[in-house]
Amino acid sequence: MNAEQARREVGGVWEERRDGWWLAVPANLVPQVAAAMLRAEARFVTILAMPENDGLRVSWHWDVGGVLLSVAAHLSEGMLVPSIMDTYPGADWAERETRDYYAVAFEGRPDTPTLMLRDGDKPGVLLCKSGEKL
Repeated sequence: MNAEQARREVGGVWEERRDGWWLAVPANLVPQVAAAMLRAEARFVTILAMPENDGLRVSWHWDVGGVLLSVAAHLSEGMLVPSIMDTYPGADWAERETRDYYAVAFEGRPDTPTLMLRDGDKPGVLLCKSGEKL
């Protein structure tokens, strides 16, 4: 399948940008997007988080034939995000890293062991305010 077919498989209104194609979705729809991406034979790339004024913007990225397809969701503080690890096992590390750095809780995982933190460290180290100690 090519990227255009993958976008149709996922559905929604995609926006073309310099860095690929983007789709905004509610976080609870990410597992359906991941399932559609798998049907489209998309390769999972990563998850990125970016603090915003009133929460986080989390984005999931897939590659289809050299074209980046990205899906973004806005998260309010304390909001759970469904895990896509069952669909894309390679998402395990990206979810663990996102939890460690941004305290994002991924729902549907039996556990989320630390990846970048030491045991006992509090998740969300990149959410510290300016001047605070990590």
